[in-house]
Amino acid sequence: MGLFKRKPKPVMNREQALNMVVVRNETVRPETGAGGLVRLHYEVASRPWFGRLAERVGMWDGSPVQRTLELDELGSFVWNTIDDKQTVRALSERFVQRYRVQTREAEVAVTEFLRQLGRRGLIALL
Repeated sequence: MGLFKRKPKPVMNREQALNMVVVRNETVRPETGAGGLVRLHYEVASRPWFGRLAERVGMWDGSPVQRTLELDELGSFVWNTIDDKQTVRALSERFVQRYRVQTREAEVAVTEFLRQLGRRGLIALL
């Protein structure tokens, strides 16, 4: 009866995750505003069925949907630190140096922030 079982996703351990290199999505357009805070502009792909429905009722012209994400001071620091060469661990260490927090706290904060950016397609981990 294992015909429809899902295959387990490969899980990486903490060390492997911290050694991943963070790379920005080239299509994201960052903008630095007042106080050095970053605003990210990016396009969102819509689901095909939603696009067809929205076109039929006249709510969408077929152009890509534009989104904006405004980062706070901590998020702006991490975004500006990403240079497509540093690992998650290196970003966390720079976060520790800048904000004088414990290493574990910085790792949790930075990895959660990167997870959110990854879900939006703004970064990738290599």
